[in-house]
Order: sequence, then C-alpha cells, then structure tokens
Amino acid sequence: MKIATMKTGLGALALLPGLAMAAPAVADKADNAFMMICTALVLFMTIPGIALFYGGLIRGKNVLSMLTQVIVTFALVCVLWVVYGYTLAFGAGGSFFGNFDWVLLKNIELKALMGSFYQYIHVAFQGSFACITVGLIVGALAERIRFSAVLIFVVVWMTLSYVPIAHMVWGGGLLATHGALDFAGGTVVHINAAVAGLVGAYMMGKRVGFGKEAFKPHNLPMVFTGTAILYVGWFGFNAGFSKRGERNCRSGVR
Repeated sequence: MKIATMKTGLGALALLPGLAMAAPAVADKADNAFMMICTALVLFMTIPGIALFYGGLIRGKNVLSMLTQVIVTFALVCVLWVVYGYTLAFGAGGSFFGNFDWVLLKNIELKALMGSFYQYIHVAFQGSFACITVGLIVGALAERIRFSAVLIFVVVWMTLSYVPIAHMVWGGGLLATHGALDFAGGTVVHINAAVAGLVGAYMMGKRVGFGKEAFKPHNLPMVFTGTAILYVGWFGFNAGFSKRGERNCRSGVR
C-alpha cells in the first residue's frame, strides 16, 4: 500500500513541470514598467535627440527644415506603424511579411500579453525603433532633398524595406528561420538605415553649395545636447530587448 502511494506521489510530481508550462501567462508589473521606460528613452532619442544632433551639424538656414523633417516623419511613421506596419512586421505569415490580423491594431485585446508584458507596450516599443531608423536616414539626406520627397520616401521605404526586414529577423520570417540573431537592431535598424542613407546620399548627389561655401556646423551646443540624449537613450535602446530588468538587461547595457 505504501509503495502504491509513493508511486502515485512520484507520478504527481512528474506532472508538475507540465502543469507549470500550461499555466496562463501573467503580466509582470516590473517588466511592464521597465519596457515603458525603455520605450520612452528610445522615443526621446529621436525627438529631440536626433533632431538636435543633425540640426546642429548643418547650416543655419536649413535648421528649421531639418527639425521639421524629423518631427513630421516621426509622426508619419507612428501612423503607418499603427495602420499596417506592426501587423506586417510581427503578424504570423510568410517569409517576408506578416498577415493583416492586426491592421489598425484590431484583434489585439487590451490585456493581450507578449510574454510577461502587454502587447500594446510591444507595439509602442517596436514602433519607437521604426521611428529612430527613419530619423537616421533623414539626417543622411540633409540639405539634399525636398521635404515633400522625404515624405514619399518614408512611406515607400517603411513599406518595402523596414517592415519586411523586421518581419524576417524579429517576426519569425525568412532570416529568423535560418537562425539569424539581432539583439538590438544591428540588422533591422543600423544596417538597414546605413544602406538607405548611403544609397540616398549617392543618388541625390552633393549638398547644395558643396565646394563653394564653408559647411561649418550651425550650433555645436545643439550637437552636444543631441549626442548626450542619444548616449543616455541607448540604455533603453539596448536594454529593452532583454524584455525584463534582469541578467539580460545587464548584458545588453555593456
């Protein structure tokens, strides 16, 4: 009788890991707060960080244009991200694009979770990366392109470059299935923006007045302030991908 009881007890213990795995996901307040802070830091890197950095580097007559381009493209990317960017980047689907289940964020419940934090926070965090990536490209095209052309470029580039690459790497697409790893945007953000900026600058040609007048930075204190904001914001940029303030966070900040 005792042997039978012991076997029953051991069998119940063996089921515990399975029961634990089957337990429903629970939102962690600390993780949610941590991700919200990281999202705010990344957004702060774009406005005003990138705007001040690039605005201080160019000539004084073009500063207002640069600041306007950064803030307007920031708003445009936010709209595109909510309308179709997020669902195509992170929705289940093919190798290059996700599905349309989350267009306009529909079918995402208010308390839907991505691990231990709410999915709406994931939407905002990933959207902040889309914003800063576009901001980097805008800086590369400074004093080379008209404002209206920048807006058209952002819509096309977001749809045909950033969204599919984000899906391929972070959304379970083609590159992810082949083992590609991108902890904090090395591919999706930096390589993506660098190629776009380089190609755009090459196609647009030299800045107006290049070789005819001195291209001195307009305002070095603006450059310093923007650099400082980018420096501090990087802690949220990298650490946010750990998705929690634990060991991975410390590794990401190094």
